[in-house]
Amino acid sequence: MKKIVLTVLSMLFCLSALGAEHIKFTVDGTERVYNQLRIVNSTGQDFDCTAYLLEKRGETFVANAPLGVFHLKNGNEYDSCTKLIYKGTSIGIDVPESAGQISYVVSYKDYPLFDIIEVAIFGGESPLGKEF
Repeated sequence: MKKIVLTVLSMLFCLSALGAEHIKFTVDGTERVYNQLRIVNSTGQDFDCTAYLLEKRGETFVANAPLGVFHLKNGNEYDSCTKLIYKGTSIGIDVPESAGQISYVVSYKDYPLFDIIEVAIFGGESPLGKEF
């Protein structure tokens, strides 16, 4: 029975990954532990995305556990989940193909009660690093 359930869940994960952009990064901010993951949508599209904790297996990363589903509307809308995420942890985010070509910037924010990992998703190329 466990094998059947695991097979079905694996197939569902693989189907959701088809046609999706993948964002992958390792937490490397200044804090030892963060307690919130925030995703900011600056693409101009409405979409839902899913974040996962990743586990390194050989040369590849495999989704180990879901962090949450984020419901994002256009216009710098953000959504967040509250989980303990340790420095050095790898995170993957599936963004649907409907969001178009994307780029992203990861930043770390330190507030009195929350230490936040913020992932800003942009349509096309990121404005950071551009010459003005």
